[in-house]
Amino acid sequence: MTQTLQLAVVGASGLIGRAILDLLAERQFPAARVFAVDAGEHEGETVSFGNLELDVQSLEDFSFDEVNLAFFVAGSDVSRRYVPEARDAGATVIDFSNAFRMDGQVPFAVPRINGAALASLEDVTLVSVPNCTVTPLAVALNALAPHGIERVTVSTYQSVSGSGQSALETLAEQTTALFAQREVEVAVFPKRIAFNLLPRIGAILDDGASEEERSVEMELRRLLAMPELPVEATCVRVPVFFGHAWSVSVALRDEVAVDRARKLFAANGLHVVDASDREDGYATPMEVAGSDRIWVSRVRATQAGLSFWVTADNVRVGAALNCVEVAEILLKSGRLA
Repeated sequence: MTQTLQLAVVGASGLIGRAILDLLAERQFPAARVFAVDAGEHEGETVSFGNLELDVQSLEDFSFDEVNLAFFVAGSDVSRRYVPEARDAGATVIDFSNAFRMDGQVPFAVPRINGAALASLEDVTLVSVPNCTVTPLAVALNALAPHGIERVTVSTYQSVSGSGQSALETLAEQTTALFAQREVEVAVFPKRIAFNLLPRIGAILDDGASEEERSVEMELRRLLAMPELPVEATCVRVPVFFGHAWSVSVALRDEVAVDRARKLFAANGLHVVDASDREDGYATPMEVAGSDRIWVSRVRATQAGLSFWVTADNVRVGAALNCVEVAEILLKSGRLA
């Protein structure tokens, strides 16, 4: 049946949509046809899928009747409106938005954490995947879970690509203007992002947390199946094009030596670069951009447990790869036949 699979990527012209298409081609996901779909304003554009160029079709006019699997990466408003339509037409949906992440009736998946549980489910027609700020952090923490996670304190340093193509252009334009001693236009973000840090991502909620910080807290608890886990998050936008970073402190029930922690990270698929005897013995967002790995550095013991540094390509690893790995599980378990 895999030779007859038809896929749709909704939001194909965006950064994550393009990354999903790249990964589907690179990993040779079996499909007879792939549709690139997006809002009507993108109709007529083209996107790459391996050696092919796909014409972007208007979502408003698109029919899901022949689609087996649809990736939705166009935001929560689009997902709330069109995911039910796609499911009614018979498509299985993998959704990268906050529309269904806290819905207890919808599987919430990171294959490297709960892939076996996802594969065992029956009648799966919708899978929600986490925020790109949550997935690499959750994978790193999951490596330590056997030793009893009691509290997580994290500061995130999030690249502008998390806000889309227009944010990339804004950072580039502001940087050029500053070097040319021209007036800087503030756009996308409420303050200048070039050579600056913005300690707020999303609206501020009644308790003072930002929407992004609350997303980290709630989604992390659900992924780790620890609904009462204390999570303290501070989310900061930084003038980096691609690659998020996390400064993490975790309180543990059991004492874990640094060497043991490094081995746990490596055994769970993370790439450990932690050479304290070298001035450059750590990973940075610049180095991980374009990589499919989650990188861990600066592992050290604290009075309560461990602190460490995580960095990963937010578009590929934090978002697109997770979506594709969910699709691979659904395919292998016969959910797409």
